[in-house]
Amino acid sequence: MENTEEQKSVFEKNMEALYAIDPLTTSLLQKVTANEKFEIFISSDPANINFVNKENFKPLFVTNPVNETMKTMQELSAYALYPHLYFFGLGNGVLYRLLLNNNEALEHLVIIEPEAEILYNVFHFFDFSEEIKTRRVEFHIAANVNKIVVEYIFGFKTSSVYSKLYDLRLFNSYYGAYRDEYLRINKLFTEVIESVIISYGNDSNDSVIGLKHLLLNVPEMLQNPSYQEFVKKAQNTSTAIIVSTGPSLYKQLPLLKEVAPYVTIFCIDASFPILTQAGIKPDIVLTLERVEESAKFYTDTPLEAQDGVIFAITAIAHKKTLNAITRGQKILPMRPFPYTFYLKLEEYGYVGIGMSAANMAYEAIRHSDFSSIVFIGQDLAFGADGTSHSKGAVYGEREVIKEIVKQDKKDPIMLEAYGGGRMVESTYVWRLFLKFFELDIAKTPPNIDVINATEGGARIHGANEHSFKEVVDAIDKSQVKKPIILKEPTEKEYEVNKEKITKRIESILHHGNIQKAKVEKIFLDICSMTEELERLNKEQQLEKINFKKMDRLVDKINAAKNNFIKNKHMRIFDNIVQSYMMHQEMELAKISTRMVNGDIEEKARKIDWIYAHKYWFFSLAGGIDTVLEVIKDSVKEWMDIPEQYLTKEIPTPIKSSIVTEDGVLHI
Repeated sequence: MENTEEQKSVFEKNMEALYAIDPLTTSLLQKVTANEKFEIFISSDPANINFVNKENFKPLFVTNPVNETMKTMQELSAYALYPHLYFFGLGNGVLYRLLLNNNEALEHLVIIEPEAEILYNVFHFFDFSEEIKTRRVEFHIAANVNKIVVEYIFGFKTSSVYSKLYDLRLFNSYYGAYRDEYLRINKLFTEVIESVIISYGNDSNDSVIGLKHLLLNVPEMLQNPSYQEFVKKAQNTSTAIIVSTGPSLYKQLPLLKEVAPYVTIFCIDASFPILTQAGIKPDIVLTLERVEESAKFYTDTPLEAQDGVIFAITAIAHKKTLNAITRGQKILPMRPFPYTFYLKLEEYGYVGIGMSAANMAYEAIRHSDFSSIVFIGQDLAFGADGTSHSKGAVYGEREVIKEIVKQDKKDPIMLEAYGGGRMVESTYVWRLFLKFFELDIAKTPPNIDVINATEGGARIHGANEHSFKEVVDAIDKSQVKKPIILKEPTEKEYEVNKEKITKRIESILHHGNIQKAKVEKIFLDICSMTEELERLNKEQQLEKINFKKMDRLVDKINAAKNNFIKNKHMRIFDNIVQSYMMHQEMELAKISTRMVNGDIEEKARKIDWIYAHKYWFFSLAGGIDTVLEVIKDSVKEWMDIPEQYLTKEIPTPIKSSIVTEDGVLHI
């Protein structure tokens, strides 16, 4: 007979809640032997709990545990408005029970504990089950923390918004003994935060161009086979080889030519001309970029080289790139962006979450269930002779992206070399490519063999390292592969999908115009308030500020923001405005978490909040307007736009406010 909820012990409740969220940590705790490494001491005060390490006789708390905990609570009072807190070390659990009980602003508490036995002990003393279920608190064993775990942690609601406030706090001096583990995990956190921020971008123009290209390409996308059709048919052998364009590629070409009939070759666009010159026909060629320069990889290759090849070109590609491919078969898969999800054509997506065509190739291979994935030419670093690309590369062996030219040679980016034992020079962008590979490999099922046969460049952690000759020798050459032939959509299927997208676009225009009007109204209200504040400040009559009116405006600002965030129809605008809105949100987080003492400081914070949102609403209104105009301009060739969306009202000119020197009005 099962225990009722009342009959369950604290430990059972915690374990049951944890199992639903994190089975791995639960399994580790089930294997813990009580009092194996730590002796527990409890006084008459149930909060006065101390653990002593039996190996070195060091106590968790040097003095009175309650006094030390209350001192830490006092130190943390400055962070009372922080929604996210991160700690290394669980201690006796009292601190975290107090934080969760007394801090209403705390939405997400993350605790990394190096000793499973300590977590096991604390789970017997305090009930965290309800907070575990809602992820208000997360417990992780340090040894299990990797990039995937940290990505999961930062997948929590507003984690990314408050990422600039991140700090991994050491619980107390006892945990200094785990310095190396602390540094490793802190580095993982900072790397993931960096990737999160970069994923939002810093140039909204790229997103606008991507949306424009996608909408221009809709007819061609729908007339060609879907990505899901490709995934079903792509596996014509058990081994997929990703051919990139690093300096090491050229030496691998003879072996690749030898094994080409027996493996499936996924070739990035820049490698296509090189393979053609070597007499090697790839099965799939991939293009990720939206720039027109990608067309050169196809225009500089003989037309007959396209015969029998599948070209996986992302739907945001430039028209010149698509027009350069006139043979073989094309598919135009959508990348996983908010505006592509909104179109609700899942069969044509989603691939290309990474930052390079090779990252895209890896995703496509994983979706297609190959048994082995092999990298060649994936150097992600400069060659010993300073080259950045393979011999025969269209843009030259020393082709460099702008970022490399700007790279500080006094502090070069160094990565562990293929084979280990030394370091190689890389770039900021290549390092990002590498991170995406390592994250993808970590998510790859263990039955898929991932091999880095580049024999040069940087080490890709998670991939097994073998020479390409070893790989080629192990390939089954008893049967030549069959060509991959994809089924083309029928005219009826094309019309049905086109109608789906047409309705979605009409919905975007409808809801976008409604939201834009609301945002512009809030912006005008903010302008009116800030002009009034500046007038009173100039006239030295701050005592006449109407704080009730100001409070109503703050409530209106917060309500409008929540409406935008929760409105599912606004997701389409996310990818366009997020690059600058997210960075503004990170700055706003500093205001919202700022502790104030007394009514005057609270009023000053509200004024800062209003001023900070002036540009926020201005940016949002401009972003929505940009998206609406791009949509109308891009779809006019293949759909009829309803009349009410064709005219664009000219807004009344808004008088610019004179902002004080530091951008805010301080009382």
